[in-house]
Amino acid sequence: MTLSTILLLPQLIIGSYTSKGNPGIEVFNWDSKTGKASKSYTLNSPAASYQAISGDYLFSVSEEGDGKASVSSFQMRNGKYEAINTEFSRGDHPCFILYREKSQTVYTANYSGGSVSVFQTVNGRLKPLAQYIAYTGSSLNKDRQNSAHAHMVALSPDQNTLFVTDLGSDKIYAHRILANGLLAESPQEINITPGNGPRHIRFNTKGDRAYLLNELSSDVDVFALKGSQLEKIQSIPADTSSATVKGSADIHISPNGKWMMASNRISSNQVVVFKIENDGKLTRVFHQNVAKIPRNFTFDPSGKFVLVASQQEDRVQVFHFDDKTGSLKDSHQDILVKAPVSLLIR
Repeated sequence: MTLSTILLLPQLIIGSYTSKGNPGIEVFNWDSKTGKASKSYTLNSPAASYQAISGDYLFSVSEEGDGKASVSSFQMRNGKYEAINTEFSRGDHPCFILYREKSQTVYTANYSGGSVSVFQTVNGRLKPLAQYIAYTGSSLNKDRQNSAHAHMVALSPDQNTLFVTDLGSDKIYAHRILANGLLAESPQEINITPGNGPRHIRFNTKGDRAYLLNELSSDVDVFALKGSQLEKIQSIPADTSSATVKGSADIHISPNGKWMMASNRISSNQVVVFKIENDGKLTRVFHQNVAKIPRNFTFDPSGKFVLVASQQEDRVQVFHFDDKTGSLKDSHQDILVKAPVSLLIR
């Protein structure tokens, strides 16, 4: 492979926990024709468990506690990301981050803090914390739901509402986004089945369906979406094992919108494939066993490959995806990274 070819390849960005001495963010050149990745460079960023991209800017959380939790920004220069600045998030253990283009604002979900942090940016540079909203509440599972645990922030399809999944209280909070990107502090509250533990939510491209993965029950809830209103129309298990303790992790829709996948860990280590029917409901079609503790996974932009991060086995598996059947096949082209938990391809 020539240097000019490498420069044209997409980049695969892998974020990881750093207790094993690894740098935090590792960047690979990604070949979407072969499914092969080649190491390019690294960025030192502690507990870099989630990233977001906007143009030439990269934003990453550092999922730490004891007042050390932070957000960092980077800019692409000469083919590599370089650090811009870092700001504290106030909420402990931020585990999800997103960027809203319209207002140039960054939002994080802070798990232990049970809160959301909002940052305004200028040319990718983070300003000091602009807004901090903490939630209260609990639910049935006394081990996991003794207090609020914000797990994900997601923009509505019209970009005007920020949805926050709270695993601790079995609620989704829907905040109206103000013109400057800050949030209305009195959100609409959407109640989820007690004990389910809402974790990640995704929306279809048409903008009329939402898919919620519940961590504790391992059910996928399907909602009809109108503005910020969610009406449940289906609930279907992602983990069909008989285990009493479950732990689903991530959910994504294929680039062409035909398929949805969810990852299971703890009771089973699997990626589960669902077909999205014409009415938006789901039919479970395939289970793929994967390496232990599959956290984040992602489709590559072509839809031909699915990459699955195994936190416990220190590798990212690369699977061929059959768009006709929804089945996965291991390509045996593992990417070796310690404790990988986040995957992005740009």
